[in-house]
Amino acid sequence: MFLIKEKFKKFLNSSWGLEISQKEKIIFRSKKSGVRGLLDFINKRESRSCDNLVIFDKIVGRGAALLAIHLKAKIVYGELGSKLAARALRKYKIDFYFRQICANILNRDKSGLCPIEKLSLGKTPEEFYINQS
Repeated sequence: MFLIKEKFKKFLNSSWGLEISQKEKIIFRSKKSGVRGLLDFINKRESRSCDNLVIFDKIVGRGAALLAIHLKAKIVYGELGSKLAARALRKYKIDFYFRQICANILNRDKSGLCPIEKLSLGKTPEEFYINQS
């Protein structure tokens, strides 16, 4: 666990927005914003099984949490995570660590909920993934 936390610190200082590891090896990176990186990873793996995934993401809203659940991630690390994301991860028994927790992820001009956070409300991980793909 110590090694993973050290990798998380290194990730936070990187320019990457998303990093996915499996068995201590980085298997995917993305600089895309929102959930686009996670969706790319899901679509590229084409139903291949991925066990013990560790996901590092700068911002984890409920949409990102639902995709991590869909992937059956082992643990999700985020610099910032929403209470909605934490609740979803707990419900599906996915371990997580957020450096900072906020009530909600907001849109870019901070005038309301992030569109992805809004789209994720009331959806299961599978429903959310199907609506995004």
